[in-house]
Amino acid sequence: MRDTASSAPQRRSFRIAAAAIPTVVALALGGIAPANALPSLPISLSDYIKPGDSHQPAPSRTDVPQIQGLPEGVSVDRVEWLSSRRVAVYINSPSMPQNPVQVQILLARDWHSQPDRTFPEVWALDGMRARDDENGWTSATNIEQFYSDKNVNVILPVGGESSFYSDWREEDNGRRYQWESFLIKELIPVLDKGFRANGQRAITGISMGATAAVNLAAHNPGLFGFVGSFSGYLDTTTPGMPAAISAAMSDAGGYSATKMWGPYGSEEWKNHDPKRGLAALKGTPVYVSAGSGREEKGQVTVPEPAARMTGMGLEAVSRMTTQTFVNHAKKAGVDVTARFRDAGIHSWHYWQFEMTQAWPLIADALGVQAGDRGTECAPIGAIAEATKDGAIGSCVNNEYDVAGGAGKAQDFQGGTAYWSEPTGAHVLFGRINARYAELGGPASWLGFPRSTELGSPDGKGKYVLFEHGAIYWSQETGAFPVSATMMDAWGGANYETGELGYPISDAVESGASQVQQFQNGVIVTTGEGKDAKAFRLSGPIGQKYAQLGAAASWLGMPTSNVIRIPGGALQQFEHGNIYHSEASGAHAIRYGAIFDAWGEDKWEQGAFGWPTADQEQIPAGGEYVEFQHGKISQINGQVHKERP
Repeated sequence: MRDTASSAPQRRSFRIAAAAIPTVVALALGGIAPANALPSLPISLSDYIKPGDSHQPAPSRTDVPQIQGLPEGVSVDRVEWLSSRRVAVYINSPSMPQNPVQVQILLARDWHSQPDRTFPEVWALDGMRARDDENGWTSATNIEQFYSDKNVNVILPVGGESSFYSDWREEDNGRRYQWESFLIKELIPVLDKGFRANGQRAITGISMGATAAVNLAAHNPGLFGFVGSFSGYLDTTTPGMPAAISAAMSDAGGYSATKMWGPYGSEEWKNHDPKRGLAALKGTPVYVSAGSGREEKGQVTVPEPAARMTGMGLEAVSRMTTQTFVNHAKKAGVDVTARFRDAGIHSWHYWQFEMTQAWPLIADALGVQAGDRGTECAPIGAIAEATKDGAIGSCVNNEYDVAGGAGKAQDFQGGTAYWSEPTGAHVLFGRINARYAELGGPASWLGFPRSTELGSPDGKGKYVLFEHGAIYWSQETGAFPVSATMMDAWGGANYETGELGYPISDAVESGASQVQQFQNGVIVTTGEGKDAKAFRLSGPIGQKYAQLGAAASWLGMPTSNVIRIPGGALQQFEHGNIYHSEASGAHAIRYGAIFDAWGEDKWEQGAFGWPTADQEQIPAGGEYVEFQHGKISQINGQVHKERP
């Protein structure tokens, strides 16, 4: 992609592109496009730039942070960690209360290595075909890789198809968009108070999002230190443009432009015309760009011919309206950096290029220091040896101290390398690395890694060994840490290939003990250090223990693993046992007079057989247990045995 060297070729290629505008756009620009004409099109006008199916990773962990000082009614519903430096934040919004609004954040390069530091932000708004599960920037470009070595947080609102990120006058398609209120009044406080924002922010967007970026900055002077429009529609009120926007919105989801901004020519339309808001942008760096509406010679970025023609036409409209915006800016005395390319059509391939071209200007505007704009780095020593195969890409910083100087870490585009003298250097990536970072990395109770990621013997998961435990992951369960004591007990049941399966929770404190859930049971640990003990509970006995309240129940903590006995099994606890047989099921009996009386008849092997219900209280006073062949009760201190 090159900047245009002369004006004459620009004009020629522009005229060619304008002639290629699809029929629906040409009709709209003439103000005569009937809404009911759209369904007859052989292809949808903007289907080709709709990002494909989301392939973003499943979250490795979900947090529910309590962020103080937010506006009334605003809260964070949850934060899903998609990688060690990519999170999906779901915000409860008074402006759009139907469902939590998702905003993804690509965290700054030094987010983990400098936990007390704040960072500037680069906002990247989506286009007309915005999806509800992922922003097009991450699904269709290399934005995550491009910003991986830069010390800015990248803010990616998710959703808002055909919304222009504005506050709508009416509901349409079951949605009452209030995007401007959400972004300005609700999202910014969440970022400031919960995600270490330093108050310096740039706003950029493509197509519809570019129009919105300029409008949001103009409506809120001083809030954004840089504005970037890539192929935006920067003139929305010139005759023909309202109808063109209406046609595009009808095509992209069946939305009505009049429900967005009211009748054509109304004050709301004027208020959302970028060229009319130029005065409010004086003193703010503004970057606008548009392609010529044709592919670069020898290059095909949109293979399907009809889609390519659509992209050419849409880019021609962007080019015309952007030029109009630049002309008005000159008259208003507003400095604008304009980049009119000699090639480029309305496509993610072109916008990815513009993102990289705008970055130096964004960095200047936000005051990003040279060392934070990218990294000149090189792995050395043991980390260099561990990463020489290039599996996690290039480094994004030099190695730095971790765990109070006990070792080193170095971040790469696709993961992190860790080193300490006792453990050596090991590479982590993916869900396990993300989980490790959330726990605190080498400074956490896990310590340093003793292995890189390994495949589990069942072929379904992965794991990494650490100094004091491990992290296990499977597609079905997610990533969870397991302490060394838990590992010993779990290993006694053949780890994930045994009866317990994979871990499905973190260990939870219960008094002086810990309880961790697995797919088919739990492990309970008691004591510390050399006195630590761990017990497994699985199958019907584990289910019964959980049903009664686990460690918080009257049974207390386990004091044994499952003990196999003729006809079934039992497990011992502080204050009683749970017995199980196929015929009777799993039931709990308390230590005491009834238990002792049952023992006089050789417990389950004797005359009464197995318990068929849990020990129960008698309302008038006392308690009883029913067995296969009778009942034993205690009333007023007296034990009674009843048999058929």
